[in-house]
Amino acid sequence: MRTTAMAEKDTTGFGHGKVILLGEHAVVYGHPALAAGIRAGVRAHVSPGSGNLSAPGWELDVGIGDDSLPGQAVHNLCAALRVDGHTLDIWLESEIPARAGLGSSAAMAVAVARAIGARTDATEADVLAGATAAEMVFHRTPSGIDAAAASRGRLGTFTKQGGWTDVPLPKSFDLCIGISGEPHDTGALVSGVATLRASTPVADKLIHAMGELALAGTEALSNGDVPALARLFGMAHGLLAAVGVSTPVLDDMVHTARAAGALGAKLTGAGGGGAVIAIAGDRADEVLRKWRGKGYYGFLTTVGHD
Repeated sequence: MRTTAMAEKDTTGFGHGKVILLGEHAVVYGHPALAAGIRAGVRAHVSPGSGNLSAPGWELDVGIGDDSLPGQAVHNLCAALRVDGHTLDIWLESEIPARAGLGSSAAMAVAVARAIGARTDATEADVLAGATAAEMVFHRTPSGIDAAAASRGRLGTFTKQGGWTDVPLPKSFDLCIGISGEPHDTGALVSGVATLRASTPVADKLIHAMGELALAGTEALSNGDVPALARLFGMAHGLLAAVGVSTPVLDDMVHTARAAGALGAKLTGAGGGGAVIAIAGDRADEVLRKWRGKGYYGFLTTVGHD
């Protein structure tokens, strides 16, 4: 492999976590999704070394290029950036849990790519290409939305054909994020929905409707109508449950948020575990308290924090 000359210094890079507000799974089939990068994310520290990749918060300690998924992902990322990963040590600080539907793998990939890119003068396009190479290890055929949100940290729509488009947001709003504690496998869930479409063609209408909800949510936020977005959350969660990606725990978190006064709540990401999001206005503290009372970790973030 041809390697790029690197500066002999420690470098850092940051990747945002993400939430898909509307359109998960639909985006895989060319429909739009509405997503946002959040303030919390992953910071990578890269220094000259011997190919170690560690993230104490995720209990991760592997070798770059070994048979672990993170090791393979970072190996592919380094190859895309024309860097020999065995000459580096990478240490990750994460503010988001792994395998929780908040784009942890994409945030890691963007953070690592930016940290390596700072050593090699890589362009942002190079960084995104490296992050995409890593995401293909984790998610087989990723739509690209996670890497786009992780790199931008803003609100936007995404399609596989057109990529990311920023959505102007007249006013920021708070979003409750609840972590179910159930890890999930995005690739397996995407494959499961594909199997459902093949065996039950009418399921494609549900997926199309998810994309339509993403368009409606984009219009609502462009007009500053956050309550309208919240109402769409309930419809979206019902569709996601109908294609088999919700779980009893995620349903319980959604119902708990609504009972605590949230205007709307839904699972976010691939499902099968992971996270729930809720728009609760002045009831946000109560939603978080009710989740904690049931043993779920939750926190508040802001969409449109820039």
